[in-house]
This record gives sequence, C-alpha cells and structure tokens, in this order.
Amino acid sequence: MAAGDGKTPVGATDFPAPGPPGPRTSPTPVPPVPPRGPAVRTPGDRSVAAGGNARTVITGDNVTHVHLGLGAAVIVAALALGGVAAAWYWPGPAENGSPAGGRPPLAVTTRFAPNPEHCDGWIFPGRLPGAVPVPAGAPTAEWAHAQGGVDGGRTALRLVVQGTGDHDVVLLGLRAVEQRETRLAPGTTVALRLGCGGDLEERHYQVRLGEPHEDVTLVVPEEDGSARRVEKPFGYTVSATDAEVFSIEALAPDEPDRVACDCVVTWKLALDWAYKGEQGTLIVDDRGAPFRTGDLSPGHPYPHVVKAGLSWR
Repeated sequence: MAAGDGKTPVGATDFPAPGPPGPRTSPTPVPPVPPRGPAVRTPGDRSVAAGGNARTVITGDNVTHVHLGLGAAVIVAALALGGVAAAWYWPGPAENGSPAGGRPPLAVTTRFAPNPEHCDGWIFPGRLPGAVPVPAGAPTAEWAHAQGGVDGGRTALRLVVQGTGDHDVVLLGLRAVEQRETRLAPGTTVALRLGCGGDLEERHYQVRLGEPHEDVTLVVPEEDGSARRVEKPFGYTVSATDAEVFSIEALAPDEPDRVACDCVVTWKLALDWAYKGEQGTLIVDDRGAPFRTGDLSPGHPYPHVVKAGLSWR
C-alpha cells in the first residue's frame, strides 16, 4: 500500500534539456548478442553508483536468477505474472531480526512489458531488414535483445516488490542510476505495430534518461486522454502478504527542439528501502547487465518495419 495515505504515492519535477548531440557516426554492423545466462556475485560486490546514504547496497545478480518453477518463482506465479525477465529472492530476517546475510528482506521480480497499443519497438544498429532474423512468433524484448536490438524510444518494465520478513518494508524511492550515453548508429526499427495509444496503469512512473533528475515521476491519466505528472513523494509499504506492482517507463533523452538523441543510454534502477531502522538500496538490472534505451532522429535511410507472416514489411 502507499505509505502515508494508504492509496496513491510518488515523485515529480520538470526535466532540464541535456546538452547538444555529438558528431554523427556511420552505421556500423552489430553482431547478434547471445542471450545472457544466470549470473552470481559474491556478497562483497557493490555498486559504485547507487550507494548514497544507504547502509547496504545489494545488486540484483548477487544471487542466481530464479526461473519459473524453481524456488522463489512461486511468488511470480502467485501474482499471475508471465514472461518474467528475471526474478530475485532474498531470505527473510535472521533470528535477531536483521536481514539474513545482509540482504534486504524483499522478493523482487521484473519483466519487460511492452504494450502493443504504444509505439514500442527495437532498433538494430547498422542492419537492414534482411539482416534481422524474423522470429517464429510475435517480436518480444527478449528476442530483440538476443539479436543485438536496443529498446527504441522507451523501455517498459513491470516490477513486483514484496516483503519476506515479519515486518513491513518501506520503499523510499526509485531512480535511474549508472547512466552512460553513447552514440547509436542508425538501423532498422522493428515495431510491434505502426501507431500509438493505450491507457496508463495505476502506479505508472516515468523517468527521462540523460537528465540530472534521476528519480521516477508518477504519471496519471486525464479524462481527455492526456497524462500529467504528479508531485508526491515516493513512498510505499510492502510485506509478505502485500505486494506492490509498478509500471516503469524509461524514456530516451530528448530536447524540445529535436525528435530524438541519436544515442543509446545504458542504465539500472535503484530501489531505496527501510526495514526495522536499517536503510539500503537494491539495484534492479537485466540479469546483471544494464538496460539499454535508444532513439534515432528522422532522416536516416533505415526503415520502420512490422512482422507480416514470415517476413518484414
């Protein structure tokens, strides 16, 4: 539930424009990227960019990623979430009441959640449509990433956060960290559909990458179909019996006088939490690797395509 008012939460602010783009680079072929396997780090590993005042910083890949049907995956099944990109589980508090093994008393799952009603798609740098394999089924984020694709314009995630201990866990904030921007060579864009639209969900947050303000901002729908940002502090409470589901939308860098940034930003999410007087930060990433969000200005020679049977059109 939301901390304070028991219902709705969150944060907001206007975003200043980033600096001008660097020189263009010529399209460079990008080989397919193999799927990422499970990653395990020792408890001593720490993120260098997400500490702040937190007493504990834990990265999501400190434990083996759990797949459906194993261990903590029952949490995912209980919440009726399919297509899980990654699932992390931390044991509950030790007998002395502190988080076991120094880990936060949280179970977190995340999955890519593109919406066919939006302009979701993926950019394949330096590649014409003939060089992009056609998937057997509908294009998905997992398929695109395995082929070297970059999320085009936005990365949509669904996060489920649940406590595992005997007390409530307060979620203090959520922000984009470890951001690194590089040039993105033009390439074919594969879209789920040619068109935009779709409704916003409750607990829908946005963050504009490449901006000094890295906290997520609550976005709520208006009756006329538009959306507005709401200035409320982020604050939720979760427990072993009360989970929160967040829809996260990370947007590519943008400026008022141009359409896109011709860049790709790698980034991770940092979830700040408090439990029994202790504070910490949990890093949410893509199986140990950063998320990737990019965009291209119009005018490049590569097309936008959608799947039509066993080919692109």
